[in-house]
Amino acid sequence: MSLLLRRSLIFIILLLGGLVLYSLWFGMKADRYDDTAIPYLESAMPRLTSWQYELLEPLLSPTAKLNFKNQEMREAYRLFNRLGQFESMDKPRYEKSYSGVSQALGDVEIVEYQASLEFDTGPAVVKIKLIADGKSYYINHFGFHSEVFSEVNEID
Repeated sequence: MSLLLRRSLIFIILLLGGLVLYSLWFGMKADRYDDTAIPYLESAMPRLTSWQYELLEPLLSPTAKLNFKNQEMREAYRLFNRLGQFESMDKPRYEKSYSGVSQALGDVEIVEYQASLEFDTGPAVVKIKLIADGKSYYINHFGFHSEVFSEVNEID
């Protein structure tokens, strides 16, 4: 076997081994949160998509609550009501997690998920960052992506 072929084969084996190890590590991290974060998201999503701040507020992290003290932020949240009535959610998909520090909560884990939602106006995707303080989850940031927001009003 030639030297070039042997080195290429070793490189491919190392590359595949690294890919397998990364997949296992990612799966273990996802499993760590899926058992608790997915039920939380399933219970929180109807309140998040109610488009009523009073229902959303108890779910928010201290930082997010500070952001929502701004009336413009609350109005921006209410504009999401163009999505209409929440109907269903597919299983949320783990994106990533990392450590952080919150002044109010101390050391926290920030966990990001993405889920496909169905509204009476059509499908949407929510990207959401949760803060886990070891006892519970809080919504720190969220964003909705939908064709509803890209529609342009036509002028006759």
